[in-house]
Amino acid sequence: MASAAAPATAQPSGNSADGILRGPFFSGTIMQRGGKAAAANKGLVITVGTNRSAYVCYDLDTLRVALAWSGDFLEFGKTQERIEWPPPPVAKGQFAFDTKVGPGWSHRGSLADPRPRQQGPLPKDWAHYSGLHVHGDRVVLSYTVGEARVLEMPGTETRAGFTYFTRTIVIGPTKEPLRMLLAEHPRALPGEKLPPNDSFYVAFVNAPAPNGLPAAAAPRNEGTAYFMDLPKLAKPARFKILLWRADATDAQRKIADAVKGTPPPEDPSALLKGGKPMFADSVTTQGTLGSGDGPYVVDTITEPVPNPWNAKTYFGGFDFLPDGRAAICTFHGDVWTVSGIDDKLDKLSWRRFATGLFQPLGLKVVDGKIYVLGRDQITRLHDVNNDGEADFYENFNNDSIVTPNYHEFSMDLHTDSKGNFYYAKGAPWTPDVQSPHQGTIIKVTKDGSRMEVFASGLRAPNGMGMGPKDEITVSDNQGHWMPASKVNWVTRGGFYGMMPAAQREITLRRADGTGVKINPSDPDARKTNNVAPFDKAAPIPASYDQPMLWLPMNMDNSSGGQAWATTDKWGPFKNHLLFMSYGKGTLFHVMHETVEGAVQAAAWQFPLKFNSGTMRARVNPRDGQLYTCGLRGWQTSGVRDGAFQRVRFTGKPVNAPLDFRVRPNGVAVTFTCALDESLATDTASWSLERWNYSYSGAYGSADHSIEDPAQKKRDRVEIKAAKLSPDKRTVTLEFKPCAADQMRIRYNLKSAGGATMASEIYNTIHKVPAR
Repeated sequence: MASAAAPATAQPSGNSADGILRGPFFSGTIMQRGGKAAAANKGLVITVGTNRSAYVCYDLDTLRVALAWSGDFLEFGKTQERIEWPPPPVAKGQFAFDTKVGPGWSHRGSLADPRPRQQGPLPKDWAHYSGLHVHGDRVVLSYTVGEARVLEMPGTETRAGFTYFTRTIVIGPTKEPLRMLLAEHPRALPGEKLPPNDSFYVAFVNAPAPNGLPAAAAPRNEGTAYFMDLPKLAKPARFKILLWRADATDAQRKIADAVKGTPPPEDPSALLKGGKPMFADSVTTQGTLGSGDGPYVVDTITEPVPNPWNAKTYFGGFDFLPDGRAAICTFHGDVWTVSGIDDKLDKLSWRRFATGLFQPLGLKVVDGKIYVLGRDQITRLHDVNNDGEADFYENFNNDSIVTPNYHEFSMDLHTDSKGNFYYAKGAPWTPDVQSPHQGTIIKVTKDGSRMEVFASGLRAPNGMGMGPKDEITVSDNQGHWMPASKVNWVTRGGFYGMMPAAQREITLRRADGTGVKINPSDPDARKTNNVAPFDKAAPIPASYDQPMLWLPMNMDNSSGGQAWATTDKWGPFKNHLLFMSYGKGTLFHVMHETVEGAVQAAAWQFPLKFNSGTMRARVNPRDGQLYTCGLRGWQTSGVRDGAFQRVRFTGKPVNAPLDFRVRPNGVAVTFTCALDESLATDTASWSLERWNYSYSGAYGSADHSIEDPAQKKRDRVEIKAAKLSPDKRTVTLEFKPCAADQMRIRYNLKSAGGATMASEIYNTIHKVPAR
């Protein structure tokens, strides 16, 4: 149940071709006219004008205005129901101007793009995006050019019967002259006819002395491009650029009237302290407590649907604030806060805290501040005026590269004990890697100043985990180079199997036995050496870091994140690893061990089901319970668009596997309870089968016999004996163990108290201990 009063405050101003009322900006990869290439990989579309139907798109990698148009907003297709390609501006919008990909400001007199393959942000000593400020329906960008700080506010004005775009800029002292790219006249697309007298015009209005530019500054037209040349500045200066298309027959009168009538440039710094809240109305929902007589039940923190803005609740990540509220982000760009999380959940209050972010799929609270991971950057949110909404969206780190490929999502967000941040980036679909960050785990320093590739070789890493001793795990799911879903135990520099995402030089073996040593993430190296990035014909890496655990498709067709149970308030699993299947909407207990340096594990599934694809989990420090969130959008059995739920320990007896160890003569399974001895020691109560997977560039793998690898089948294993420990909690199954990608152990037991225990354990063996 959800309810909300009619909004009493000014409504969000973002247009909504997809039905969502947003704030004044939208972040995403924005395509060029015609949709053939990206105008801005890290695009920021700001809604401007009194009628809120004009738009300016900035490229935050290059600090240039990529394009501007009016009329309709963006074409989102069916991205409200499933996850698709980036949205281009709709074709019927009236385009005013655009610019070619490249720097928006010069550096040492040059506008030549220094970036390899025109990817990623400009060097920080050239130009760097700092963040954006929101004041009502107005947006002010903050960035640096060299050592000069810049504030920029886009807008529109109507003078002399027509509307033109404006860029109001305050720039600090500069150590060198600067050139600023303003616009290019739109070129006709194939089949498009521009008006016969269509022309483009640029002018500027200076601030009154002493705050304006020196007289030497002026816009310049060079061919179809327009620039603004600024001399070296000894003090800050403020000015406004006017840009518009017009019919050349009366352009001169319009130019003169417009420049004469336009007001002097405002001071954007007056808008940095926050304005009136745009989402002041809260949405109240009532949660649902889980039922059943088991030790764990699933409570539902009911999502804020419906709400006044038709905002979607595809939850991508969450964490807890010091005051007990939760902060949770949605794939469609929002961050919500929710209070009332108590033992009853009878009055939950939701506030829309932030909006306009780029597909956020991770969130972490550090020192009371909300950090959100989008595809473009980690954003640190600030509520400057303490009104319950973010006013400053700070760019904490945006060093990662974004391409238009929809599959390279940035996923999950964690910190280690030293405060460093970690997240995972997906590889593209199809697996044709084009950037050095696709398919990696990224580490960002505590202060956000530096980023590094920590590990590589990932395909679809929809979730990580950070343990109490900085243990790092990450999942991946079946696909090219992924025989089955898996959980990886991550070390610095590890390579986890996705060949084209190795991001370093490795040795590849061809089918004919020949080898080649290249970096398969370099498209030029692949082309030169005729290396296919995927499919059966692709050469196979000589080695890769094996996962701690494989899981077959029937148990996990799409892997989610991991969490550690950090408290004894959640039953007997304190300091144990938990894993979520996004595709199946389930939760697993993972029991890991290290044998001769190899980490291997077994997993048991909790008898619980979740409303949506589970992929994020954290323990609430207040009540010690496990909370999960997830969404529907990829392949999952979840039925809700998004779900925020609590796995609550009821205090009733837990009858489940607690520990799993490989022995020289079999395996030892320890349970949370004493067992009925007659059943535990009866080999008929147990069954065991094992198999391997085939590693290749093909999509997934069949089950292959270990005894006869040519056979696509599982091997049944005879259990010679089942021995029970004196405390009746550990059963040693005796058989001849061997390395196996996958084992399945089924059991049908009873506890010493008579409770039925029938389930199964899946495990992976890399090493069998010698003793």
